[in-house]
Amino acid sequence: MKNFFAILGGMGTLATTNFLLELNSRHNPTKDQDFFNYILFNHAEIPDRTTFILDHSAPSPLPALLEDIEKINVLQPAFIVIPCNTAHYFIEELEKATPIPIVNMIKETVKAIPSNFNKKIGLAASQGTLESQLYERELLAKGFEVILPDIVLQDKINQLIYTFIKEQAIINLFLYEEILEEFHSMGSETTLLGCTELSLANSHDPLKRLPVIDAEKILLDRTFQLAQDLKIKV
Repeated sequence: MKNFFAILGGMGTLATTNFLLELNSRHNPTKDQDFFNYILFNHAEIPDRTTFILDHSAPSPLPALLEDIEKINVLQPAFIVIPCNTAHYFIEELEKATPIPIVNMIKETVKAIPSNFNKKIGLAASQGTLESQLYERELLAKGFEVILPDIVLQDKINQLIYTFIKEQAIINLFLYEEILEEFHSMGSETTLLGCTELSLANSHDPLKRLPVIDAEKILLDRTFQLAQDLKIKV
């Protein structure tokens, strides 16, 4: 197989599946051969990213991620995407382990926000992404005002990500919309969805009453663009 890319997923599997569905729905090929060429590493057994970030005595995801990168290196795809925000806590170590470009989900998301976007941005993310300030640093560097969840709101975000989606495969749209409403009541004019489980909920939200910046959708945009460039080379 030539002119292909790699998806390092499984963090979690439902979110990775949603990434693939969204990617393949963005074009309307007339035959099988018009779809993109890619390999998927759905490494479901990678230790939880947030658990390690909050407690470094817990199993680290890094060895498993580096093992996957080593295998991907042998296959030599054109680029790598990682549809997991919290996994970008390890992005520097992963980039050092491969000559293959890794699309940085965090940087791509913040770069996609117009510089004249003078709105307050709420940050809905996993506890690990929040604690590591992956998005907060990038947003503040571009001059945006970041509204962080309080303990009660973060607990609701954690419930949606873990209790409902990861543990039960339930997309609780009532809770999802409640989270967005609470950010709005805190002064947020848009909410950045910095977790692919939240992006999964957004994909199933029929109302979309409140504006969001969906990091997964921005990663999808960039992946689609790069994948199209590869198809041209075929």
